[in-house]
Parts: sequence; C-alpha cells; structure tokens
Amino acid sequence: MDQQDSDKKLERAIRLHNEGRFDAAEALYREVLRDMPGHQTALHLSGLIAHQRGRYREAVTLIEMALVGGARTAAIHTNCGVAYRALGELDQAARHIAWAIALDPEFADAHLNYALVLLDQGLAQQAAVHLETVLTLSQDSPKANFYLGRIRLDEDKPALAAEKLQAALRLEPGHAEAHYLLARALIALGDTRAALQSLSAALELQPDHGPAAYLAAKASFELCHENAALAHLDEALRNRPSPEGATGLRAARARLGQIDLWCAAGGNRYTRLARPQWLRLPQPKALPEDKSRHFALPKPFALEIFLARVARVRVLPKDLLLLSSDGHLFLDGFVRFPQQYALREGGAIRHCADDGRLLLALPERCLAVDEPCVWLGAGSNHFQWVFESLARLWVIEQQPELQDLPLIVLASLTSWQEELLQLLGFGPDGRIEVPADAMLECRELHAASMVTTGHFISPVAIQHLRRELARRIAPAIDAPRRIYLSRRGAATRRLANEAELLPLLEQHGFVAVDAQGMGAAEQLALFRSAEFILGVEGAALVNLLIAPAHARVGVIVARGLYQPRHYYVSAPIGHDFTYLCAEPDYASHAVLAECDVVLPREVLEAFLDEC
Repeated sequence: MDQQDSDKKLERAIRLHNEGRFDAAEALYREVLRDMPGHQTALHLSGLIAHQRGRYREAVTLIEMALVGGARTAAIHTNCGVAYRALGELDQAARHIAWAIALDPEFADAHLNYALVLLDQGLAQQAAVHLETVLTLSQDSPKANFYLGRIRLDEDKPALAAEKLQAALRLEPGHAEAHYLLARALIALGDTRAALQSLSAALELQPDHGPAAYLAAKASFELCHENAALAHLDEALRNRPSPEGATGLRAARARLGQIDLWCAAGGNRYTRLARPQWLRLPQPKALPEDKSRHFALPKPFALEIFLARVARVRVLPKDLLLLSSDGHLFLDGFVRFPQQYALREGGAIRHCADDGRLLLALPERCLAVDEPCVWLGAGSNHFQWVFESLARLWVIEQQPELQDLPLIVLASLTSWQEELLQLLGFGPDGRIEVPADAMLECRELHAASMVTTGHFISPVAIQHLRRELARRIAPAIDAPRRIYLSRRGAATRRLANEAELLPLLEQHGFVAVDAQGMGAAEQLALFRSAEFILGVEGAALVNLLIAPAHARVGVIVARGLYQPRHYYVSAPIGHDFTYLCAEPDYASHAVLAECDVVLPREVLEAFLDEC
C-alpha cells in the first residue's frame, strides 16, 4: 500500500480517536503498522489508546518503539512518562518527562505531569515549582490549581490553598475533591459556614465521598445542626469503615459529664477514698552532674481518688469509655489528660464542640450485663496497663464487697496483659470481655478513678501493686544482682555503643539481659532480685515497681529528651535513682523520641564508681 493510503488511514484513525471511538481507531492504527511497520505516529497513538484503556505495559512498549524509531517530541516523551507513572515506575516516568521539558521548556503538559510524578515521590516542594510554571504558561489549568492547592493545604497554608482551590473550581465546578479540600481550608480559616457549603457541593457531586460526609458531620455539629450532623456521620460510617475493623456503627450525640455531680443528681453513689495531695519526692540526680538542673521536676500532685457506683451505664469498645443512659460521657477522673482526650478522634468520639457537646460513633450491637461488675479502664501500652488500670485495684481493695466481682476488660488482651491479670488472681472466669464490635450495658458498675496525674502516680497505688506482686513473685535464686537491660533486639532506642561499653559493665559485675524476650513473671522475678539496674528508657523499667527499696537505678536518656514517669515509680519506693545523659543518634530514626543513643564512657564510669 502506498504512503498516501496510509496517511489517509492515519488521518481517519486520529479523527476516530479524538471522537472516543477507540476500537475503530485502534484497528486502523494496526492496519497502518501492518502496512508500514515502525510508523512512529501510529506506534505512539496506539500506545496512547493502550494507556487510555488501562493496558499500561503495552502502552510503554509501543511508545518506546516509537522513540527508538526516531520520534523525539515533547508530547511523545510526556505520554511515555505518564504510562510509566501508571505502572508505578516513577524513575522511568521522571526521566522521560524531564526529557520532554528539555525539548520544550514551555510545554505545560510536561510540567504538570512531572509535578504529579514528584508528588508520587513525596517531593511536594519541587512539584509546586512545576505547577507554578504551568500556571505561568497557562492560567486556565484546573489540575495545576487543584494540586497546588492541595500542596498548600498540606503545608498548613490554608489561605493560599483556598485561593488555588477556588481557581480550580471556577475552571472545573464539578470537581468533588476540590470542593472537599476547599472546605478543609475554610475550616482552618475559621469559616465553618462556607466550608459546609463546599461540603454540600462535594456530596452532591459524589454522594459516597466518605471524608466529605465525615467533615460535614463535624461542621454541622459545630454549628448546632445536630440532626444533619448525625445524618452525615451515618453516611460517612457507611462509606468509610472503621480502621479498627468494627462494623455496624451508628452516629449518636452526648455531652461531657462530671461524675460526682451526675451521681449526686441521679442517686448514684460517689465515694471519696483519698484526698488530693502534694507528693514529697526528692529531685532526681543526673550524670554529668552539671546536667541535673535540666531534670528539675515540678512538685508532683495526686488527684482525689474515688469510686463511683453507677446504674445503667454503657461501656464503649476500644477505650472502654463510660456513657450514661441519659447521654453523659465521663472523662474527668477516668482518663489521662481529659481535655486533650476529648479532642482526639478515631475512637468513639468523632467531634467535641467547644461547649462540651460530643458527636459519637457507637456500635449498634449492645450486650446486657446483669451482674454487678468492676471497671478499671483500658490502658494500652505496658506502663498505662500497669499504672492506669491495674493500679486501680487499690480502690477495689478498700471495698471488700467488690473484691469478688468480675472485671470488665477488652476482648483482645495482649499476652503480657493476660499474664499480669492471672498473676493478680483474675483468671478468665473473673472477667467480662468487651468485643471490638459491641458495647456493654451494665445494670450496676463500679468505676475506679485514675490513680495517676500525668506522670505522677499515687504512692498508695504503687505500694498496693508492689505488695500484691511480691506476694506472688519470689526472688529468682540464681538471678544476677546487677543487670543491664539491653535493647539490642529492639527496633528503636538502642544503646548505639553498647558493644564498646559491655566489657566495662562486665568488669563491674553487670549481666546483660534481654527483658523483651521474657514473660511478665520472669521479668518481675529478675527485678525483685536486682540491686543495681541500668538501662535505656523503655517498657521494661515498669518492673522497677518490684525492685528492692535499696536498689540503685540508672536510666539512660537522650540529652534534652526524657519522660519522668519511671522516676515517679522509683522515687516513692526509695530507690537511688540517676539519669545518665546520652547523645541522640539523629540518623537512626525520623522521630527524635525513638532515636538510638550514644552514652559517653566517662558518664558510665561515673555511675559505676558509685555502685
């Protein structure tokens, strides 16, 4: 077939392609390639159709063949890069689109697609430069305005984000995601009413947009449109399953409550067991000694400890929050930092308004508990489980009639939570479990208050746990008296120069132990026998609770970053406690608190000289 016939076929194929008649266009491209193998335009446009139909590998192959044949336009390199991006091969995509920009620096489509590749690579600032270039070349690019607005929103620049997103919507009013992101920017700017209008537009365009429905619920609730908020949240819960895997959630409203006032008004019982008090503890020591001033602590304080007997109260899953039958949610006295807790989203609380109104997501499934039971909270990590949940057993000990009642616990206890409960005499028969997809409705529940305030722990709770565990854990006969808690097998907060310091520790009789590989009882027995304890700050130091009162304790912490919670366990017992200042290895982790540390040899020597 002659060149003229092939050109006519190609013209007809391009026309069909532009009309969206891909089958007919693709067939003609193939005819051209059969008649003229290696035809660059036919290869390129066949690859473009393959990309448009989701056959990305075929698209790359065809467009690369066109390039091998000598095609060298910015458009072909851009389309090849776009196909590589669809395959997730970002380096190849960037290479081709960069070549397109080199061929034609004013080709706006190349800059736009290069920006999208950079965004996929997490290089938002570099992407913004190319998006600004697109807008310089062509101000009517809705995509450039949209992505630039998204970048500015992620940079916490809501005014700039709103400007770009509004420009995108003027050019493309039917962009649901742009309406949603604009609403986020407007909320950050304090314009909740305008944000709600944008969210309404997003949901009209895309009714199953879960994040938009969720944000509309919060905005409506803040504006006191509570029925609309409940409807939006129900829609969001249908379209965005809970990350915890819970199903069957429904929207509800509640209000923050004060348990003492609520008990007094409703005939429930509120018993004060310990008054608020200042705690008298010495300031911690530190090495080097000139660093001690950095460890100066505020005077510790213990809150009032109480026990509430409540009727017809619901226990919510995950955090085991308490919700009364008349819609009061109790945080004060029951959770750490209740003001911040109410603002934390993701559990039952989905929004807390300034006036204490709450928007909740509750399980539809509710299990009735007719027998009296005891609530201890749901401490998640090791420290919280011991000192925020188990420590409340002191409260129960003060009421003999409660000691045989079952405890309410999560259905998914960890192995060490399970072991500690068993050690304290609460086997499976003495518990009522709260599943992840249901709440309990308790006819009579006895709820013990927190015995901690921030990092401060009530001494009576420490002594109670210490006494109860000592009754059940005998000192290990052959255990070392000097232990170094190695975190060699941990992912974070390791002693980076441990190998260098171990010979020095061994010279002073210390034995390196891996507490992470031990069960709860084994760890407690080890600490009960230890007279000298040294380690990087970590969960194993919770076991200081049972260490002898005369024990000497050294805790290795990163310079300028430490948490005093283990000191507040140790000091009321009477331990000789010292912080050893180490240098953080910033390259070891992106989060400063999780960095490995390097302990200067002279600091360790100063500590060992006192052992």
